[in-house]
Amino acid sequence: MQVGLSRRGASASSAAVLIAIIAGLMVLYILFLPGAEREQLLFGDGNINGGYGSSQNGQRGIFTQYGSVLIFKDTPGTLRLQKGTISEHNIPSTTVYTRVQTQPIKSVSSAVIKNGVFAKQRLVITFPAERKGMSNMLLNFNVQRAGNTPLRVLLNGRQVFEWPVPVGSSPPIPLPVDSLIDGENTLVIEAGDVGLAFWKSNTFYLYNIQVTADVLDTMNAAAAQSFSITEQELGGMETAQLQFVPDCDPKKAGRLTVSLNERLIQLADNTTQAVPNLLFTGVPDCGVLFKVDVPREALGKENRLFFSADGQYILDRIKLIVKLKQNDYPVYYFNIPKDMYDLVDQGRGQVRLTMTFTDYRNVKTGEVVVNGFVQSFSTKDYVYQAVLDPGILTPGPNTVQIAPHVDKLDIAELKIELV
Repeated sequence: MQVGLSRRGASASSAAVLIAIIAGLMVLYILFLPGAEREQLLFGDGNINGGYGSSQNGQRGIFTQYGSVLIFKDTPGTLRLQKGTISEHNIPSTTVYTRVQTQPIKSVSSAVIKNGVFAKQRLVITFPAERKGMSNMLLNFNVQRAGNTPLRVLLNGRQVFEWPVPVGSSPPIPLPVDSLIDGENTLVIEAGDVGLAFWKSNTFYLYNIQVTADVLDTMNAAAAQSFSITEQELGGMETAQLQFVPDCDPKKAGRLTVSLNERLIQLADNTTQAVPNLLFTGVPDCGVLFKVDVPREALGKENRLFFSADGQYILDRIKLIVKLKQNDYPVYYFNIPKDMYDLVDQGRGQVRLTMTFTDYRNVKTGEVVVNGFVQSFSTKDYVYQAVLDPGILTPGPNTVQIAPHVDKLDIAELKIELV
């Protein structure tokens, strides 16, 4: 009987030791658990679900159960700094003008003009002309000896002058523009008929014979300026406008033509021809800022602006103003379940944001905007981490946005975790 009691006592002692060992192992296991999992095991109800997120473009972020503490993950990629919606391209000033100059068209040093019974001699002068670019055409000569009859002048077969001329410098004889032809013209100078007094000598000695005209000088009537536009501006362009101030005298301001680049048009015979993109033709107000819209399709990365004028202009403060479309930085959405939010709110967990960059050499600066609250960052590290203030978070949907302060920010991964 005593032996049996002793054996039962030994068995009870062994069981107590085993229970103590198991309890000790459980305590050690709990101690070595991560903080969030330890809180969940001790205080949670086992029903916490993982959060999830999506970006503004509708793509869902990766999500997992609470046990892996990952709430949201996505790849923002390259973010570029938006420097403003207006871009200005200054273009050098230019001068375009036409001017009228009196120029000699044809000169003859001397000539003898006769009209008699036994001898007739006349002077025939040929000269080129363009009615559009010439005006005030005159015949000038000096008379060394005058004949007894009037001197006759014919232009292209039409008599334009018949009058006695004295010795000395003859008054200029107008040559009517309506008697001219474009191209080669013929001027004939001859002596008038002697009539019944056939025995008389009718001879003119002329020298310094010259045809002059006021000619439109178009050498500086056209000018061109070049400018460049970035590919980013072309892609994000909303509108473009050309501006300049025409410095001119209203009395000398003729028609001004402005064109940009060239475009190909198809002709009736299926061939193509390059024609300029006409922006403006007319007479602008002198001294007043001039504005004209520029079609998007008329612009390229490399551009050439053409000006031509019939008058005199100094074109100053020339600029192309490009208005860019406003593109917001992407907004990402992530969800924090209420029971997970309660842990954070009670100080038993933290929400941590992690950004992984592709550039580890340069300083990365910008802003993290969570639910409208801004937190700036500046780092040269490969990874940037920040704990989000529980006060700016809400149970349920939340938003996060990254705004760079550098020209280019490459983000390989954006991650939000519960730790």
